[in-house]
Amino acid sequence: MIKRLLFISIFFLGGRAAYSQVIDDSTKLVYGFETTLYTTEEAIKNNNIKYQVVDTTLDNVHLWDPVEQERYYYQNLGTVGTAMQPIFTDAPEIIGKRSGFSVFDYYMKTPDDFRYYDTKSPYTKLRSVIGGNYRAYIGIDFSRNITENWNAGFSFRRWTVDKQIGPLQSRGDLNAISHSYDFFTDYQTPNKKYRVLFNFARTYHKVNETGGIRTDDSEVIYDNLFGYEDADINLRNAQAGELRQQYHIYQQYKINNIVQLYHTFDRTKRMNTFGDTDPDGADDVDFFDNFLIRTDTTSDLTKYYYVQNEVGLKGDLSKLFYRFYLKRKDIRYAVKYLDSVNPLDENYGGGYIRLAPREGWQLEASAETELSGNYKLEGTLNIPFLEVKALSMQFPAPFFNERYFGNHDYWDNSFGSEQIQKLSGRVKFNWKDNIQLNPKAEIKVVTNHMYFDTEAMPQQSSGTATMLHPGLEVKSRFSYFHLDADYIFTTIEGSDANLFRIPEHFLTANFYYERNLIKNLYVRFGIDAHYQSAYFADDYDPVTQQFFLQNDFEIPGYFFGDVYLSFKINTASFFLKYRHFNQGLNADGYFTTPYYTGQQSVFDLGVSWSFFD
Repeated sequence: MIKRLLFISIFFLGGRAAYSQVIDDSTKLVYGFETTLYTTEEAIKNNNIKYQVVDTTLDNVHLWDPVEQERYYYQNLGTVGTAMQPIFTDAPEIIGKRSGFSVFDYYMKTPDDFRYYDTKSPYTKLRSVIGGNYRAYIGIDFSRNITENWNAGFSFRRWTVDKQIGPLQSRGDLNAISHSYDFFTDYQTPNKKYRVLFNFARTYHKVNETGGIRTDDSEVIYDNLFGYEDADINLRNAQAGELRQQYHIYQQYKINNIVQLYHTFDRTKRMNTFGDTDPDGADDVDFFDNFLIRTDTTSDLTKYYYVQNEVGLKGDLSKLFYRFYLKRKDIRYAVKYLDSVNPLDENYGGGYIRLAPREGWQLEASAETELSGNYKLEGTLNIPFLEVKALSMQFPAPFFNERYFGNHDYWDNSFGSEQIQKLSGRVKFNWKDNIQLNPKAEIKVVTNHMYFDTEAMPQQSSGTATMLHPGLEVKSRFSYFHLDADYIFTTIEGSDANLFRIPEHFLTANFYYERNLIKNLYVRFGIDAHYQSAYFADDYDPVTQQFFLQNDFEIPGYFFGDVYLSFKINTASFFLKYRHFNQGLNADGYFTTPYYTGQQSVFDLGVSWSFFD
């Protein structure tokens, strides 16, 4: 009932947005998308401020599932809200000590994700999605200028997702529930000398883990695993979750164009939990191989806190921008059943330069080092027909990989650092005016890789793996017909090749018809499709919230498609989508992770409305 009332409310509010926006005496629209601009902290920090207009196109309006939004570059547990990891192994963002938990990162808003607006009127965006199998999302964004130089806003997000496999009731047996809210503000003095940004974000993401489909078969029989609602599952009483709360401040003072000072402050708290109210009961006992503390209940907790300060100097020298900084990070890591790790401090130094000699030509380079010897070197070259990126990085083991004690697992390791070298390029080639071909390639070399083995225990190799990813991006348009496609081929060599599980062939395509039917009415009808070849995808351990290697369940190669219709009327956008329309034609389903089936055929519908008064 609440979801229905919310949808009806948004519908009528949307009508108001379409017909009662701010107008002048001549009935000409004064405020709207064109007067609602935003930028990011990265752009401000690097003196590359380019205010952008909020997106008004139909691009990606029909995408709301996180894996869809990332064009299937992520592996999850089959449905929205579950654990996720990148399919194509990549380097972490930082060179310091991480917590070791990352499967729920996509649902967490970080300081880099915030947009800072310049609005001439209050701006509100509402989005609601009602998906089949009782999957739902609601999002609210609000921002307004308090004065000409001061803007403030907030956001709210909520996901609710019922179990796709093995629910005990037709509705309300939740698989995932997530709540997040945040606040942000941007102020600068009238003379533009001083500017400060602040944001606060809090997210609690909870998953009632299923443990995947339970089977008594001694070998994998795929056809027996597509029971969905009728499937038996391994866990009935288990919950995993993450609570994250963070404060962030960025401030800068401009002495002149050549010399500017800046400072950033971060305070972050992360708590990862796993619990089971009856781990040795009839429903769950077969899933656990160890009981180290107690058998009647499991209540594991890991905490990760840090405070970080960065001070720097930056400025513009003609066509060259420079930024140099020092940074200190103070970290605490604690496991419920272990003595707290002694507080750790990390000290960094780094710099960034950008050279743009002329329009369309740009070179960026950055370097960062930490006193322990870990480092990150990165460079990007952009010219009209070519983009090249290079990365060399060394980073330490996460806390979790080295030290953990819970009800079902224990380890105490001392790992060294991992190294990754990466070089990628993309050629920009326009054929005539309606076809864009972008051949691309990436080579990646990983040494001393840290991973979780087939027993779901952390390990570190002493070898090397080399990954080569050639591919092709295509964008074409013929009259009202469009095709966007992305293909990647993968080959892996070296002594550690078996530690990286990536499908050999990976293809995503979006074929659609789009046109303006009448004034202010834009319509798009299309098919989203994805294919990836067979591979031994990583399995998932909900107790430790880690993906790990396995050699018993080969994910069959699969192809699926979604049919969708989206349209936009003034500031309102709608979509209707039939997910996995080909289910039952070439197979009864597909898998994303061993013993976790992918999304079955369902209808999704959603609405997004923007207000400017």
